[in-house]
Amino acid sequence: MSLIARLFRRRKVKQASITLIGPPKAGKTTFVRYIETGEVVSEDLHTTLGIEIRHDAVEIDGWKLRAIDTGGQQLYQQAFWELAVQQADAVIFVLDSTVRKETNEELYQLTQEQFSYALDIVPETVPLLILLNKQDLKEMNPMSPQEAFTIFNQALFQNRTVAYLPCSAKYGDGVKDALAWLIEKMEQ
Repeated sequence: MSLIARLFRRRKVKQASITLIGPPKAGKTTFVRYIETGEVVSEDLHTTLGIEIRHDAVEIDGWKLRAIDTGGQQLYQQAFWELAVQQADAVIFVLDSTVRKETNEELYQLTQEQFSYALDIVPETVPLLILLNKQDLKEMNPMSPQEAFTIFNQALFQNRTVAYLPCSAKYGDGVKDALAWLIEKMEQ
């Protein structure tokens, strides 16, 4: 087979932008770092201030995925989340699954508020993955997907493509499943 024939037979790579939103310190940047390197994230990463658009796409299963990492502080939520979501083919709402009302009421309330805001700005046509991060912290009794569904269940989900998936962005547990779900839903 000639070189030209092989070039035309190559499979076309699809491209997508994935926006990560959620409360501060939930693990958004850790998730992005893990998918970029495929390695355990052992160092503490800087807090994202504002918005960080990764220009180098990660290639996974015939897709080039470009991450848009947003800061979780309220100032950045108001300034950048909607802009970042407008660029997204899929959205990941990352939450720290160890945060509970009885252990950190302030952060729990912030998570609830940000989740409601996310539902307001994420179009119903965009797949929404609720990523229950920090599942590796077993001693802190992280939320299960069923528990998170009960806590964060919204009546608005009836017309949305949504999943609740557990993960440890630091160690990569569940990251492959999360990306597989996103790719499957974007292909549909």
